[in-house]
Amino acid sequence: MAFKHYDVVRAASPSDLAKRLTQKLKEGWQPFGSPVAITPYILMQAIAAEGDVTTPVVVKPSDGEGAVISTTSNPEYYFVVALAGQSNSMSFGEGLPLPETYDRPDPRIKQLARRSTVTPGGAACKYNDIIPADHCLHDVQDMSNLNHPEADLNKGQYGCVGHALHVAKKLLPFMPANAGILLVPCGRGDSGFTAGAEGAFNEASGATAGSSLWGADKPLYHDLVSRTRAALKKNPKNVLLSVIWMQGEKDVSSGRHAEHNALFLAMVNQFRTELADVAEQCTGGTTASVPWICGDTTYYWKERYAAPYEAVYGGYKGKAAQNIHFVPLMTDEHGVNVPTNEPSEDPDIIPAGYYGAASRTASNWTAADRKTHFSSWARRGIVSDRLAGAILQYAGRTLSFLTGQSAPLSGGTTPVSPGTPDVEKPQDGGVAGTGHDEAVSSTRTVAEYDANSGNGVWTEQQWGAAGGKGTVTDDGGRKALRLEKQPGKLTSWKMFRTVAVEEAKNLLSKGGEIAVRFKIPDGSELVNGQFVFGLYWPVSQWASGAAANSMLASFFLQTDASNLNLMYHKGESNAQLGTFGAFDHNWHTVVFRFAGNNSEKVVPVIDDAEQSAFDLVMWTNDGFTADTLTLTDITGAKATYPVLLDTVTVKVNESRASS
Repeated sequence: MAFKHYDVVRAASPSDLAKRLTQKLKEGWQPFGSPVAITPYILMQAIAAEGDVTTPVVVKPSDGEGAVISTTSNPEYYFVVALAGQSNSMSFGEGLPLPETYDRPDPRIKQLARRSTVTPGGAACKYNDIIPADHCLHDVQDMSNLNHPEADLNKGQYGCVGHALHVAKKLLPFMPANAGILLVPCGRGDSGFTAGAEGAFNEASGATAGSSLWGADKPLYHDLVSRTRAALKKNPKNVLLSVIWMQGEKDVSSGRHAEHNALFLAMVNQFRTELADVAEQCTGGTTASVPWICGDTTYYWKERYAAPYEAVYGGYKGKAAQNIHFVPLMTDEHGVNVPTNEPSEDPDIIPAGYYGAASRTASNWTAADRKTHFSSWARRGIVSDRLAGAILQYAGRTLSFLTGQSAPLSGGTTPVSPGTPDVEKPQDGGVAGTGHDEAVSSTRTVAEYDANSGNGVWTEQQWGAAGGKGTVTDDGGRKALRLEKQPGKLTSWKMFRTVAVEEAKNLLSKGGEIAVRFKIPDGSELVNGQFVFGLYWPVSQWASGAAANSMLASFFLQTDASNLNLMYHKGESNAQLGTFGAFDHNWHTVVFRFAGNNSEKVVPVIDDAEQSAFDLVMWTNDGFTADTLTLTDITGAKATYPVLLDTVTVKVNESRASS
């Protein structure tokens, strides 16, 4: 028996050592001798391997010179990162590729194939094969033949340089050693939502090269969805980690920039809905838990199209509650513009044997306006740094990433991010009053209004409003949103935001809560039977046997002759769920806790006091929009109380552990 590799496992206890050895056995190792107690608190076990292993080891390169740390076989599973958008999402860096140094591939980083060969003139491959990833990925638009005039094709210096390989390289040190990264390239230069050719899509070959129009149900969209699903289907342990989205230049310059934001959001929601069948392979256990990392563009676009740039790229901001995160890339930490393909920003370094974008001409550059695309150096550096950092922040703090748990646990993994999830553990270890016996280790906010976030304007937090008057005001040192009828009018007001149907299902399956913090402002007199506000949420599909658009929430607050009461609107009748007590002008909180496990039992909580649980009633009301959470003063026939809002939140429970 000849061993090729040796290593040592260290542990703090026999049980810890057994656990670590079990993992090593799966990776191709075996014990070598007996365990040794180095100190009373440290155990060590030598291990050895005859053949290939999936963890990094020191190996000799084929030329026998030096030593490198590498794996000796393919990873056991992959974290999947999809990349989509237009040219700046792709290999459009014009500087000379450096596959032997800066752009050297890594055996743990792969991609889904699209072209017929892995590299030009290289090994054959088929559509959606797993192949090595390099500096020029298999996007919808083929950049592999746009060679630098100084390229040595025998050294693999073909095509142009992208950032995807470098993003993956910067994630590797933080990942479980037996995992790899599978990149899913779906970019197409000069593509947009408001302009471009629709093209065509084929399941066997993806979107055609002429496809350049994004949007739900467009060929480019189907390419992204189908290839992402294919990457997950390759291995049930694979985990969808993130989508990197870089697009907007086409819509900035089309004259229809105002349409971009709504079209983008519709596509993201459709993407998450269509991949619901593989939700258990998504980080966090749901498609909504997978962050969309939206990268910025070069300074050229903002300088030439200032207002359209703000409309498009500003639209990516303020969407953390929807797990959409903007990454600024235009300037560095000193405010200096990030380099582009402009020749002066990527010059030749002849003594070092490097030739930049400066050596390209009209016959082989990517665009006549050289400042429109990030340079090769920017993609190797600041662009990939910031994109990788965003992925680590918003997707890298999960069970699968932190512990090496390759597949999500039942109910999903435990996200520590995005945002700042609130850790909540009810005293009984579950959701009080429901008989639910699983502990909630964290929650994820899926919809939120916070009067003290930014300047408190609801539109900046993805809410709409109609019919009344909304004013951000001060109250006791904090801001509050005052909602009321227009002076002299009885027209009812409403404040609303779209919530993906999948999140409604998550609220039922995993549990969670809807919460509102409010007060009736000073100066409002008690009126018997007067409404404060109602909260309504019809869902297009949420329970077996439920009619389309049945109400997941239909609650309202109303006064009687002396008290403020919480009521349940259930179709033809109403029921009182509890009371806040005597009418006053204090701040109050109302929470509706959902049990999870698809239970239709809900516990109302009034100012931290739990009330009796009740069962949801399936009923519909055509006056409300499906899959939209709405606050309203209910009636346009008589006066209602003005109301001050501090926060409105919808949270879904994430990881659960049996108690």
